[in-house]
Amino acid sequence: MRIAIIGNSGSGKSTLAHQLAAVHTLMPLELDSIVWEPGKVGVLRSRDARRADAKAFCESNERWVVEGCYAELTQTFLEHSPVLLFMEPGMEACLSNCRNRPWEPRKYRSKEQQDEKLEFLLSWVRDYYTREDDLSLHVHQVLFDRYRGPKFLLEQPVDRAFVEAQPLRWFSHQVDDFAMRFRSCAIPESAWTHSAHLAVGLWHVRRYGAAEALARLRTGIRRLNESHGGVNSDTRGYHETITACYVRLLEQFLDACPAAPLPDRVATLLDSPLAAKRMLSAFYSTDRLMSTTARAQWVEPDLAPLSISTILENR
Repeated sequence: MRIAIIGNSGSGKSTLAHQLAAVHTLMPLELDSIVWEPGKVGVLRSRDARRADAKAFCESNERWVVEGCYAELTQTFLEHSPVLLFMEPGMEACLSNCRNRPWEPRKYRSKEQQDEKLEFLLSWVRDYYTREDDLSLHVHQVLFDRYRGPKFLLEQPVDRAFVEAQPLRWFSHQVDDFAMRFRSCAIPESAWTHSAHLAVGLWHVRRYGAAEALARLRTGIRRLNESHGGVNSDTRGYHETITACYVRLLEQFLDACPAAPLPDRVATLLDSPLAAKRMLSAFYSTDRLMSTTARAQWVEPDLAPLSISTILENR
């Protein structure tokens, strides 16, 4: 799960990012923290330094939420195919939020110092709708319109239920498009995450059945790995036993899951114990699963029969 949030000052970006990070265990990043020199007032860091920090953050974290006003810097994060949220509740809502903003000790030494900057901040919020720089409504709208990944315009405040449920729906409602991008090797390596594997796997099992799904996934994963410059060998790349395990478990999941549209089933899957990265350790010892034999061909589990009930019972 990766989320990038843009919008005006006072639009609610920071509040939503903190809520999403807490509920979904995401690594948060406030873009102000890599744009400005620490301990200095109004001193910008170099463009190269900002981009380097953004790249390092993405490489070291798989699950994240970033927020800020900086369109060009946000574009760096969009290369990793996150959900893009454009928060635009309107000028009056942004002004009201700024007036009611509590003291931000990470930015100001005191509440009095923060209040001294309030009129400047309110003027900045109003100018958002008329200027055309990197931090303007115009450039944010262009960024939003051009982005080809999952994106949503948020014009109303969000509640707790929204924060808890919506991110999984954002991802799951893109599953058809994501599956097509998988088949055409159009998924960047940074977006080919564990959750992406699961969603694409479920799409194939539901559409083709377990046997044909495995054959298609075998071919597709190999091709995608190679398109990223990877190698499918005895020690790297495609793993037959892992792929076959997930196909069998996903088939059981679909049989046990109440009838529902595929996006809802994907959301349920990603919020279930089956989505845990080390889930297969309930069935296999590490030596057996990571052997060259298991990578090349199907190997039976040595710890427990392959059943989703095993995972659910150990939850």
